Amino acid sequence: MTRMKITRDDAFLLWMMHKNPFRAWEIIKKYGSAENYFRSSAGAGCKQDLENAVKLANSDDADLRFISCINPKYPNRLLRIDNPPLGLFVYGELPDDGLPAVAIIGARDCTHYGGKVAFDFAKELAGMGIAIISGMARGLDARAHEGALAADGAVLAVLPSGPDVCYPSENYALYKQIKERGCIISENFPGTKPRAWSYPARNRIVSALADVLLVVEAGERSGTSTTVSAALEQGKDVFAVPGKLSDPMSVGTNELIKQGAFIATSPLDILLALKQNSWFDSFFADAKPLLTQNAAQSEKILLAHEQALVYACISHDPVTIDYIAYKTGLKVAELNTILLNMELEGLARKAPGNRFVKLP
Repeated sequence: MTRMKITRDDAFLLWMMHKNPFRAWEIIKKYGSAENYFRSSAGAGCKQDLENAVKLANSDDADLRFISCINPKYPNRLLRIDNPPLGLFVYGELPDDGLPAVAIIGARDCTHYGGKVAFDFAKELAGMGIAIISGMARGLDARAHEGALAADGAVLAVLPSGPDVCYPSENYALYKQIKERGCIISENFPGTKPRAWSYPARNRIVSALADVLLVVEAGERSGTSTTVSAALEQGKDVFAVPGKLSDPMSVGTNELIKQGAFIATSPLDILLALKQNSWFDSFFADAKPLLTQNAAQSEKILLAHEQALVYACISHDPVTIDYIAYKTGLKVAELNTILLNMELEGLARKAPGNRFVKLP
């Protein structure tokens, strides 16, 4: 069976990842490169360690690749944080760097409502061509991944274990789907089981790869706090879905909103945040597909920038054209044309009172 390709430079980086992952960048900056450190007096006698690191990384799984931080395919977003992984073990294809990306996270013991919100947000955003990122944990992470897969969109799972270790094991069916249809990444060597420090380390990658972080549900003491902290340190916008005051799974999200997180009540809120990025207009100007399933043809219907915003604004409950204008910033005259086209394309239906409803 074909083994993954390990270059000379990769070998020294793998050695650093295995020998001293917590101080790797500090050491590399001091010595100039991982190879320089290896050949210094401090790294003397480490030939066997180098061979062992390469052996551990060099899986027999032909689908698994190692992408180091000096590889052109390494995600640019990760290079912008203080302590990026020296390399990633990857199944599938990494989403293009130019693709907008949203991380959706939340409680493992989520409510049915929270799971539905995560699924629906992910499905709609992924259908617009936005990559969905999460940690494949039980609960809301899993539901976000499922929503992205339902839209046949770009989905990326960041594992706290080795890339070939499904964690938690109950998510194996989901793991297999993402491996086949999306992308799975880890900075941990194949075969590695998750450890206590793996989770915050994983979470910094989740937030780094995203342009926006969305927290759907979180208890009073939630593991989402490390991802939120990482996102804020990285300068990312953080959104939270508000919940009932009496719901324990909304304590964390409501507290985030009190502390300044943006409120997310629909995918439109996320779209408008992404719109602040300079590449967003050009992304939608190319009429990226909003995946709307037509039972007869299952075809992708191309929507322009404004139409995508309108589609995200309307719901299965009727909303007025004035509400749509308020939320999108578009003029009523423009909306009349857009909504007429959406009716003709089977995306929306006009209801009494000049209201509009999203069609499934």
